[in-house]
Amino acid sequence: GDKARGAGGDGAFDTETAAEGSKVEVVGRLMVDAMGNFSPVMRQARGYQKPQGVCVVVGSCARAGGTDWVDNSFGDLIYSFTPIKDDRQYFWEAFPSQDLHGSKKESRTSYMFAYLDADPRRPSLFEIFDDYLELLPGYSGVRGKTGAVPDVANIEASRALFGIFPSYTDSPLPVKFDRILQAGDSSGLQSPLSFGGFGSLLRHLERTSTGIAEALDLDLAKKQDLAILQPYLPSLSVMWLFQNAMYVPVGKSVTDPEIINKVLKSNFKTMEKLGSGVMMPFLQDVIQASGLFATIAGMSVFDPLLVPPLLVWVGPVPVVIWGYHFALLLAYSAAYQVTKAVLPLVEEQLDPMEKFQWRRRVEAFKYGSGGDY
Repeated sequence: GDKARGAGGDGAFDTETAAEGSKVEVVGRLMVDAMGNFSPVMRQARGYQKPQGVCVVVGSCARAGGTDWVDNSFGDLIYSFTPIKDDRQYFWEAFPSQDLHGSKKESRTSYMFAYLDADPRRPSLFEIFDDYLELLPGYSGVRGKTGAVPDVANIEASRALFGIFPSYTDSPLPVKFDRILQAGDSSGLQSPLSFGGFGSLLRHLERTSTGIAEALDLDLAKKQDLAILQPYLPSLSVMWLFQNAMYVPVGKSVTDPEIINKVLKSNFKTMEKLGSGVMMPFLQDVIQASGLFATIAGMSVFDPLLVPPLLVWVGPVPVVIWGYHFALLLAYSAAYQVTKAVLPLVEEQLDPMEKFQWRRRVEAFKYGSGGDY
């Protein structure tokens, strides 16, 4: 077949001259896999393993039909009003939206989501969507200014949404192949809490693009050379304890169906008392050692009776693993403060390869400690 050379842009795929049914060979020095959570390259790199965590999301963009229940003067990031039931704890979010059919009526987008594992005994998305429709009238985020609630039988929906977002504890995904680098959701950089793949992609865009450019300038494309572009990040790994705290294993005995709601309430009350310096980084998926320690210490002071049942709920193994990652979060925080001051002083004395490696190490300390906030 025809051969197209390039790394994207004009000429990378010469489809006009390629005959129908023929093969088009694309040649480049590096393939950036940005094919998302279900990238076939990523799945092969992970050995087709089952994800350790799954977030299921269902929702809709809808406008009032029969009752004036849309109030777009506020939004919810995470809200819960029901206890644990059937091995699930549901959370909600809502925000203003525009009707997709051109109507000038105000519309409301609302999502219901749950943190799960990939156990085949879990319900289908159809069943979870039924729960969404059943619970929707009780959700305060979709009540009108006068308290009107949506009539599910009469609301006018622009679209319905349902999806699955997998997550893996071995993230970011270590580089497994020569000349292939994951980016975005396929890299596993997104938080196992927010699953904010686009936000994560933007947050790491400068680090990733600069690292790729410097690697190609030095003709570094083997997996051992690219590995430094996908470093271990303790700021990401410590989030798994929170994910573990908010999901219910299938068949687990639940003595207090409100335990997750109590933890969520205590966590946000504590961060509110500690101020925006603690709250805002957390809401933007940036975990810093100082804020995390202050929040945990604050919860122990403000809600001391909640700590023992929380530790029992999470279990000893996740707590020990979290302790290991938190210790490294502290180490990365200290290392970033030192290396960001020292590297500019000695950088000119380093050869190009050493510069590349030390810049990537400083970036790992920076992003791994939440220093990019």
